[in-house]
Amino acid sequence: MFNALLMVQFNTLAMLTPPMMSEYLAVVPAAIAAVTALLVILIDGFHRGDQGRGYLANFSAVGLGVLVLSCWMLWDKSLELPAFHGMLYLDKFTLLFAVLAGAAGILTMMMSPRYLRSHLMDRAEFYVLVLFSISGVIILAGAADLLTFFLGFEVMSIPVYVVAGFLRKDSRSAEAGMKYFFLGAFSAGMMLYGIALIYGITGTTNLEYIGLQLTELMANPESAKASLGMVAFGVLLILSGLAFKASSVPFHFWTPDVYTGAPSTGTGFMATAVKAGAFAAIMRVFLIAFSIPELQGGFFGYGWVDAFLFIAAASMLLGNLVAIKQDNVKRMLAYSSIAHAGYILLGFTAAASRPEFFVLNDAVIFYLFTYTFATLGAFGVLAWFGRRGETAETYDQLAGLGFKYPVIGLCMGIFMFSSAGIPPLAGFVGKLYIFQAAVEVGSATGEFAFIGLSIFAVLTSLAGVYYYLRVIVSMYMKPVTRDIRPAASKGARYAIVVCAILTLYIGIVPGRVMGWATEAMVDFRGAPAAVQEVIEAGRADLERLEQRKIANEAK
Repeated sequence: MFNALLMVQFNTLAMLTPPMMSEYLAVVPAAIAAVTALLVILIDGFHRGDQGRGYLANFSAVGLGVLVLSCWMLWDKSLELPAFHGMLYLDKFTLLFAVLAGAAGILTMMMSPRYLRSHLMDRAEFYVLVLFSISGVIILAGAADLLTFFLGFEVMSIPVYVVAGFLRKDSRSAEAGMKYFFLGAFSAGMMLYGIALIYGITGTTNLEYIGLQLTELMANPESAKASLGMVAFGVLLILSGLAFKASSVPFHFWTPDVYTGAPSTGTGFMATAVKAGAFAAIMRVFLIAFSIPELQGGFFGYGWVDAFLFIAAASMLLGNLVAIKQDNVKRMLAYSSIAHAGYILLGFTAAASRPEFFVLNDAVIFYLFTYTFATLGAFGVLAWFGRRGETAETYDQLAGLGFKYPVIGLCMGIFMFSSAGIPPLAGFVGKLYIFQAAVEVGSATGEFAFIGLSIFAVLTSLAGVYYYLRVIVSMYMKPVTRDIRPAASKGARYAIVVCAILTLYIGIVPGRVMGWATEAMVDFRGAPAAVQEVIEAGRADLERLEQRKIANEAK
C-alpha cells in the first residue's frame, strides 16, 4: 500500500516537473531518422518525373550517417534515470542498437535505387518507410515503459508491412504484404492484451515499477497464489508477440512467404534491423520487468526461461532441417533466419537464467552484428542480380554467376561461409561466443540443459553448412543456364563489398565490436538490484582494462 501511494506521488510530481534539457538527448537518434524521413517527403514534392530517385537514397543514407555519428557523440552521456518521466532510457545499450539499425538502413539505401527502378517502383515512399521503421527500432531499444515499448513496436512494424507489399504489381509481394499485415496485427493485439493484464495486476506500465510490484506480490503467499496465473498469462502473450517479430518457432509461419515476396532489399532490412529491434525489446522487457524467480522458472520450472529454451531448440531444429529442402535461396535464407533466432535465444536464456551471468548478454549483441552484415549482404546480392522478370533466386538461376561476376560471387561466398560458421569469418566467432556463454552457464550451475542445448545447436548448425555451401556450388561448379542482366549499380556494389569487408573484419578482429557489446550491457539501465552488483563489477573491470590500456600506450 505504501509503495503504491509513493508511486502515485512520484508520478504526480513527474507530471508537474518539466523534463531537463539533457533528457531531450534521449530522442536525438530516433528524431534524426524521423526528420530525415520528413525531409525526403518534402524533397520528393519537387521531384521531376524524368529523373531517378537515387539521390533520395543518398540523402537518406547521409541522414542515417548523421544518426550513427550522434550515437558516437552521445556514447559517454548516458542518463542515470529514464527520460520524460520514466518513458525512455538513454544508455549505451540503446545507442548500440541505434548504430546497428542505422548501419543496416544505410546499406539498404545503397542497395535499393536500381533494384526498385528495374521493378518500376522507384518511389520515395520506400526510403521513408525504412527511415520510420529505424526510428521505431531505436524507440523500442530504449523503451522504459510498456507504452513506449508498444509505440516503438508499432512504429517499427507498420512501415515494414508496407515494405513487404511494396512491389504491388507482383502477386507474391501483394500476398506477402497481406499475410504480414494480418498476422502482425493479430500478434500486436495479443501482445497489447498481455500489457493490459500486466497493468491491471501491477497498476503501472513502467518496467522498473512492474518488477518491484511483482516482487512485492510474490512475497505474499496469498497475493502470489491469486495473481501468478494471470501474470504468467500476460507474460506469455507479450512473449508471443515478440517471438513473432523475431520469426522464431512456433510463430514463424509468415517468414518464408513474406521474405520471398518482399523486395529483396526490404527483406534484408526486415531480417536484420527488425529482428534486432525484437531482441532488444525482449532483453529490455524480460530482464527488467519479469526477472523475478517465480516468472523466470528456469530449468523446467515452466517459466519464461523454459519457454525461450523450447523456442530456441525448436527454431534451430526446424529452421535448419526445412532450409535443406528449399530450392529458392530467399526461402532458404528465411528458414535459416529462424535457425539464427534460435541461436540468439540460446545465448539470451543462458545469460538471463541467473543474475551473475547478466553481462554474458554481450554475446547476443555481438551475434546480431555478425548476423546483420552477412544476411544483409546476401539479400543485397540477390537484389543485385534481381530484375523485373529476370530474378535470380533459385539455385539453378544462380548457376555459373560466380565466375561471370567475380566480385559479387566472392562476396556471396563470404556471406555464405560466415552464415555457416566457417572460421575466420564473423559468423564463426558469433556462434562461438553464444555457445561458449551457454556452456559457461551450464558448467557453473551444474545444469545440463544449456550444455545439452549447446551440443544440439552445434549439430543443427552442421546441417546449415550443407545448404549454405549449396549456393557456392551452384555459383562456381555449375554451368550458366541463361543470360542474366543484373539490376547492377555502383552503390549496390559498394554496399555489398562493405558488408563483406565488415564480415571479414569482425571475424578476424572481433575485440572492438565485442568491447562495445560488453560496454552496452555494463551500462544497461533499469536492471534489478541483484543484477546491479554484477553490472558494477563489470564497470570496475572495464575501468581497470582502460587504465591498463592507457598505461601501455604511455610506455
